[in-house]
Amino acid sequence: MAEHLTDEEQLEALKRWWKDNGSSTVATIVIAVTGYFGWQYWETSQQAQAEAASAIYQQMIEASQVPPGQVISEESAATAGHLAGELKSNYASSLYAQQGALMLAKLAVENKDLDQAAAEVKWVLAQNPDEALALLAHLRLAKIYYGQEQYEAALGELKTQDAGAFTAAFEGLKGDILLAQGDQQGARAAYQLALISLLPAEGARRALLEMKLNDVKVAAPVLAAGDSNE
Repeated sequence: MAEHLTDEEQLEALKRWWKDNGSSTVATIVIAVTGYFGWQYWETSQQAQAEAASAIYQQMIEASQVPPGQVISEESAATAGHLAGELKSNYASSLYAQQGALMLAKLAVENKDLDQAAAEVKWVLAQNPDEALALLAHLRLAKIYYGQEQYEAALGELKTQDAGAFTAAFEGLKGDILLAQGDQQGARAAYQLALISLLPAEGARRALLEMKLNDVKVAAPVLAAGDSNE
């Protein structure tokens, strides 16, 4: 009998506990389960978006490829441009969209629409891309400004503490800009730094840089009053 009463007491205690805590326990379980499946759904959704963006990007690359020595056809350029625009519209936060914008900038340069090209590269920079892509975007924007003869703006894009693997490209372009401004000594220094910064894979650029360096004339030193060459 005592055992039976103890069981009844335990049952009553469980009922009271459930009355006091049951709803919050259920809520906790529901939240935990919902959170788990919500996270699973988010991960699945993100994966699906990444795969879709990757497929569009691959199509864009295929459409923009041309044999060496040839230019892209109007049809292929239109296809590549459409796909790049789709990446920007539907997957703006992805790396693929940033690459798509750079493709649009390239097409704009080929169409001699430098303002549109600059706008596309600025869009890439506004997305806070990773360091390597940001350096590439600054280099592309500097080239566009150089083409527009906005030399100070171009030099501003090349100002960085460490251009890393892009140092040779940065300094080579800097040399071109300084030379266009009439600063031959500055251009020579930039070309020299570009040469010593070339990576093994950039060997093909060495001859062009050496030619530019040899073509730059170093101004003769200015003689102070009373000095002579004798």
